[in-house]
Amino acid sequence: MDVELSLLKLLVEIDRSGSMTAAAERLMYTPSAVSQQVKRLESVVGTPVVERHARGVRLTEAGRLVAGRAAAIDTQLSALRADLDDLLDARSGHVTLGVFPSFAASLLPDVMGAFRSAHPGIELGIRSSRLRDLHAMLLGREVDLSLAWDYPELPMMVDDVETEVIADDATVLLVPAGWSRGGPILLDSLADEQWIVRASQHAITTMFRSACLKAGFEPKVLVESNDYMESQAMVAAGLGLTVAPAMTTRYLRDGVESIALDELSRRRILLCRLDQRTPSPAAKAMRSVLIALFQAMNSA
Repeated sequence: MDVELSLLKLLVEIDRSGSMTAAAERLMYTPSAVSQQVKRLESVVGTPVVERHARGVRLTEAGRLVAGRAAAIDTQLSALRADLDDLLDARSGHVTLGVFPSFAASLLPDVMGAFRSAHPGIELGIRSSRLRDLHAMLLGREVDLSLAWDYPELPMMVDDVETEVIADDATVLLVPAGWSRGGPILLDSLADEQWIVRASQHAITTMFRSACLKAGFEPKVLVESNDYMESQAMVAAGLGLTVAPAMTTRYLRDGVESIALDELSRRRILLCRLDQRTPSPAAKAMRSVLIALFQAMNSA
C-alpha cells in the first residue's frame, strides 16, 4: 500500500481536532480540499476512515488503525529530522582520522582533547600508521581523513587523493647537550661532523643530503636509524648529530638540544581525503580542529 505522508498527517490532525474544518484551518487547506484528500486516502486504504456525526467527524475502526500507525511514523520522522540536524550541525556522527607516527607521538593527544571538547557527540576513531598504509586506508574508506607530510621539493602525489597543506614543520638540528659553536649555525660549518640519518631513503634524508651538497659537502653518515627517538638516543650518547622535524622534538630526550637550522626545508603537513568525496560534517569539524591547533602552535 502506497500512501502519501500528507494524507496520513491529515488523518492524524482530524483525529486530534475531531473536526475536518478545524483540521483544514490548522493545515491551511480549504474544507473541500480536506474532503477530497480524505476520499483519496479511503480509496488507497480501501475502506472509510472517517464517519460524520452531529458534532463533527470521528474515525472509523480502520481510521483509528491508520491514524495510530501514522502518528508513530510522524514521531519517527520528527526524530529523524532531529538526528539529521545533529549530524549536519556536527553534534553527532562519526569520523576516523589517520595519523602518521611522529604526529601520534606528539600532537595527537591535543587533537583528541580539543575535538572531544568541541564535539562531544561525535564518535572519534584514530588509525596510526606509515604513510603508505594510511593512503591504502583512505582509498579503502577505512578512514575519512588522513594526515600526511612531504617536502616542497619532494611533493606527495597519490592518485584519487586530494591534499591540502594545513601547516608546516621546521627542520631542526639535534646536538648533544652542551654542544656549542656560538652564534647562528650554518650548514657548511657542519661539514666535519658525524651524522645519524633516517634509513631506507627517507625523505628527510634525501632533503638533508641535497642541502649538504648545495652547501659544498657530502655528510659523513655514521648510523642509519629507524625512527626519530632512536636518533635522539644516539645523539645523546655523543655518536653524532641529526636533523629532525620540530614536531618530533616536543618530548626531547634528556641530553639532547634542538637548534634552528633555517637552511633546511620545512616539512609540509597535509590533510588528505578521497578526491570527489564530499566530506561529512564530522570530517569538516575535524579539519577545523586540526587547523585551529596548528594556528595556535604557530602563534605561540
